[in-house]
Amino acid sequence: MEEKTKKIIRSIKELRVQGARNVARAGLKALMYEIESSKARTSNELIREISKTIDALGKVRPTEPMLRNTIRGVLEYGIKNRRKERRLLASEMIEYCKKTIVMMEESVEKLKEYGARYLPERATIMTHCHSSTVTGIIKKAVRMGKEIDVIACETRPRYQGRITAKELAEEGIEVTFIVDGAMNYFAKKADLALVGADAITAAGDLINKVGTSTLAHIMRAHDKSFFSAAETLKYDPLTKYGEREQIEERDPAEVWKVKMKNLRIRNPAFDVTAAKYINAYITERGIVPPQAFVSMVEGEKFKI
Repeated sequence: MEEKTKKIIRSIKELRVQGARNVARAGLKALMYEIESSKARTSNELIREISKTIDALGKVRPTEPMLRNTIRGVLEYGIKNRRKERRLLASEMIEYCKKTIVMMEESVEKLKEYGARYLPERATIMTHCHSSTVTGIIKKAVRMGKEIDVIACETRPRYQGRITAKELAEEGIEVTFIVDGAMNYFAKKADLALVGADAITAAGDLINKVGTSTLAHIMRAHDKSFFSAAETLKYDPLTKYGEREQIEERDPAEVWKVKMKNLRIRNPAFDVTAAKYINAYITERGIVPPQAFVSMVEGEKFKI
C-alpha cells in the first residue's frame, strides 16, 4: 500500500478528515494513488490489489456508507471490465473515481438549492454538529434574501458546533451558540431543526452525530419540524438485509482524561433517529419523507 494511501487512512481514522463527503472524496483519491502506482501485470491482479485497499478503507469509519458506496462502485466497474487490457482498465478506473467526485459535488449543489428554496422566508433554525451541506443551505437561503438566524448546539465532546457557529457568523448570519444541555430550553424559540447525515437505513432512520436523536425528540415535543440534509449516497443498502448500522465508539479521553476504579467512560460518535421523528430528507432529487427516500433509492437499484 502506498504511503500516501496510509496517510489518508490515518487522517480519516484520526478525524483530520471529517464529513461523509470529504471522507468519500479522500477514499477515492487513495484508490487513484493505488491504481496509478500498481505494479500489477494483469487486470485481475490489479482488481485483487484494489480490493485490499477498498477493504482497508471500508473498515476505517464503519458508520460511513457514502465512503463504502463510492469505493464499491470503483471495484464493481473494475470487475465488470476486467477483460480489458490492464493499462486501459487502470486508466478507466481512475477516470471513474474522478467522475464520482464531480458527481458528488454536483449532487450537493442541487441539494443546497432545494433546501434553500424550501426554507421559510423567515426562520430560526437549530443545528447540531457541523455539516457543510447544512451551512451551505442556510447561506444560500440568506443570499436569496431570506431572513434566517441560527441556534447552534456546541456538540460535545469535539465541539464541531463551533465550526458551524463561526462559519455562519462570518457570513453575517445571527447565531446563538448553546451548550447541548440547553437544547430543550431553546427549542421553543426555533421554527425547525436542520442537521446533516452520516447514514440512512432501509427503515428510513437517520444515523448522525450523537445528540441528533435528542434534538429530534425535543423538536417533536415542541411540535416543531425536523429535517436532515442527505445525499442519496448516504443510504446503506446493507441494512435492507438486516445488518445493523455500526455505531462507532471513539477514545474515552475525548470526554474525560481520567482513569479511576469503578468508572467507565463511553463515547459513541453517532446515534439513531427513528424515521417517525423526521419530517423529510432534503436530497439532490428533492425533498422527501423517510419512506419515500428509501423507495426512491431502491427503485433505482442504487447505482452510483
